[in-house]
Amino acid sequence: MYSTKDKIERLVASVSDIAETKAELLKLQAAGKISTSLSSLVAIIVAVVFGSVAFTIVSFGFAYLIGSELNNLSYGFFIIGGVYALAGLLIFVNRKPWVQVPLSNLFIDKIIR
Repeated sequence: MYSTKDKIERLVASVSDIAETKAELLKLQAAGKISTSLSSLVAIIVAVVFGSVAFTIVSFGFAYLIGSELNNLSYGFFIIGGVYALAGLLIFVNRKPWVQVPLSNLFIDKIIR
C-alpha cells in the first residue's frame, strides 16, 4: 500500500500536471482567438481597400456624368464632393451609434468566441 507521504506526493504531482496543462490550454485558446481576430481584420481591410477603389472609380464616373450634363466638369466634381461632405458630416454626428458601438461589439464578439 501507499503511505500517506506517497499519496501526498502523487497528489501534488497530479495538481502540478493539471496546472501546467491548464496553462498550456489557455495559451492555445488565446493564440486561437488572436489568430481568428487577426485573420478577420485582414479580411475586412482587404474588402475595404477593394471597396474603396471601386467607390472611387464610381465616384469619378458620376462626377463626369453630372459635369457633362451641366456642360462643366468641375460642377460634377463639386456636387459629388458636397454629397460626400454631407455624408461625412452625418456620419460624424452619428459616429457613436453607427460606428463605435458596432465596431466595439464586433471586436468583443471575435475575442469572446
